[in-house]
Amino acid sequence: MTRLIQLSIALFIFSMSFAQLEWESRKSIPRYGRHAGASFEIAGKIYVGLGRIADGSYSDELWEYDPASDNWTQKADYPAGARFNPTGFSVNGKGYVCLGYTSSFSASGLCYEYDPTSDSWSQKASFPGTARYAAKSFVIGDTAYVGMGSCGGTTCYYNDLWAYIPGTNTWVQRANWPGGNKADVTAFAIGNNGYMGNGTTPTGKAASSSFYKYNPTTNSWTTIASIPGVAKRITSGFSVNGKGYVGCGRNTGTAFLTFYNTFHSYNPSSNTWTTENVGSNYTKKIDPEFITLNDTIVYSIGGYSTDESLSEVWMWSLYNDTCDYFDTTFVQDTTFIQDTTFLNDTITEVTFDTVLVYNIDTLYQIVYDTTFITLYDTVTQIVYDTTTITSYDTIYTTYTIAVEDTLIVNRYTDNCGNVLHKIYPNPTKDYLYLSSNGPDCFEGYKVQFIDALGKILETKAYGNLVTFDIRGYARSLYFLRLIGPAGDAIFSEKIILD
Repeated sequence: MTRLIQLSIALFIFSMSFAQLEWESRKSIPRYGRHAGASFEIAGKIYVGLGRIADGSYSDELWEYDPASDNWTQKADYPAGARFNPTGFSVNGKGYVCLGYTSSFSASGLCYEYDPTSDSWSQKASFPGTARYAAKSFVIGDTAYVGMGSCGGTTCYYNDLWAYIPGTNTWVQRANWPGGNKADVTAFAIGNNGYMGNGTTPTGKAASSSFYKYNPTTNSWTTIASIPGVAKRITSGFSVNGKGYVGCGRNTGTAFLTFYNTFHSYNPSSNTWTTENVGSNYTKKIDPEFITLNDTIVYSIGGYSTDESLSEVWMWSLYNDTCDYFDTTFVQDTTFIQDTTFLNDTITEVTFDTVLVYNIDTLYQIVYDTTFITLYDTVTQIVYDTTTITSYDTIYTTYTIAVEDTLIVNRYTDNCGNVLHKIYPNPTKDYLYLSSNGPDCFEGYKVQFIDALGKILETKAYGNLVTFDIRGYARSLYFLRLIGPAGDAIFSEKIILD
């Protein structure tokens, strides 16, 4: 008898109540990472491109991210050429990329529309103000609002605001922003109002905590409460579920000073900011691209930190901080099992600390991050990278379970280029290994094994192969972090002990 089994594997993640913005790692953006690019969302797909990549050059590429499959696909290049710090937004199912700094070091006023159906670009009306880069935008209804930015010198920072209406392909100047002439402001929309704040001044690269609300009906700006804490610049923002969020950034100055991973949320009904708790695994950086899906899930893509342009992708769900969060991505397996023997309908529940594993009928398994389970109709279980082979002697209609348990982490360095790290096995129960193809590229760095509360459990010198004996630790969530002599984190990756 032939029976078709369809396997749905759901991710169950026990959320930590002490961390409100607990970011989950997703598949990195290709081409070594980027920052100061453009992004927009269309029909549940995320588009990120242009900007500066890790080798220092500007890019004209566009990449599409599918949250359902956690995969990236390259799309048609931006036709006007490579751009640094352009402005991106989407309106009515089309994406737009305007302005930016060219590879020949001149500001641009061009604007192009992207059609995801045909994967093609078409030129639109050019920006009528002075050509610039580091301008920001927010969208209300069918209109995008674009403003601020710089032409490339200290004498040409701007505070003008322009409305672009795609339906008529026209630009209309609106009331000037009251925050002064600045570049790299942070912008987002909540309901029928736009919000802009922070930003960098023309001289001294001074940071700002000021924020303002724009009312398109009255074409007027109102000062709102300032963001608490240290004044920052080159922050990024997004809105979700009626609140605005501003995160990351750095302090005043042109040198490589302090990077932040702090976040503040804004409640428009009370005109107050709240400092959010953020998991220690989220990198301190500037310029990540934030994209919101369905007003419940936020993606953080790329950015810039002490190790140059970043490739990392993070996901945060609005509802994974106070209750159990279930991933809506499923793996479909249509393998036929040629056997008439099946598992009984008995439900077996096994509890490992905070992780629940259920075995119902045929199979119900847990998958973490980069672990994928594939079912076939043979007898053995295969585990890669020094993990022993396990046989289950009570199941006669069995499967081969192939576990891809190696976490790949790439980091770009000026002296070595791309350095490949492998963290394996993950999940693990005995030993954890970190291998590197460039042990001399991070001289003086340390590898730390950290628990979910941020306590450093072990620290070892970085090298070609670093080994941690974790047999004495409880089954739980941990982190493996590579950190420099000055305390700069190159990466911090999630580890599961099962």
